[in-house]
Amino acid sequence: MQTTSEFTSKPSNQKSVKQNAYWLIVVILSVLMIMTRPYHFASALHLPSASLAVFFLGGFFLKTNKTFWGFFALSVSIDLASSYARGAFGDCITVSYPFLVVGYFALWQTGKWCFFNEDQKNIALGVTKNIVGLFIASSIAFFTSNASYYFISGKFPDLSWMQYSTRVAKYYFPYIQSPFLYVILGLAIYCIFSQIKLLKSGQINVK
Repeated sequence: MQTTSEFTSKPSNQKSVKQNAYWLIVVILSVLMIMTRPYHFASALHLPSASLAVFFLGGFFLKTNKTFWGFFALSVSIDLASSYARGAFGDCITVSYPFLVVGYFALWQTGKWCFFNEDQKNIALGVTKNIVGLFIASSIAFFTSNASYYFISGKFPDLSWMQYSTRVAKYYFPYIQSPFLYVILGLAIYCIFSQIKLLKSGQINVK
């Protein structure tokens, strides 16, 4: 027979596990951003940028807007540090730079909206929802950051919409493709651990 203390300890243990998982995800996503953000100190690794994926997965797993601003501060710090090291603040730190927050916040909110529970019956539907949401949010991030850079930074005063379309067409698909590998890997790990958890809890019967 379980005592009262045993019952009260369970919520406390569950809260501790959730907190540990939260900080583990924060650390993993932070390291991933530091290792892969363009113009960082570790660019010799030649890894595709994971910044978009970090904000999407951050919304999916961590959810809180307070945490979003922490990751945005990290991204700004990386850009400032790498720009200082290269002596080229004007390359990416322009008056259009704050528009990055629009795309990143869209990714964060989309990731939060696309979250699916571990016991959801149709996992494929949940994953599909994430892929479609990631495509849309990545497109928003591209056009808000890219268009603001071309039209507000002051570096292209005579650029027409036709010239803009021609210039950015070759960058659009590589840009929105970059987060997919990381997000798919993150979702795969989440689904695997979720199924293991359900098996241990007896919610899935193995015949």
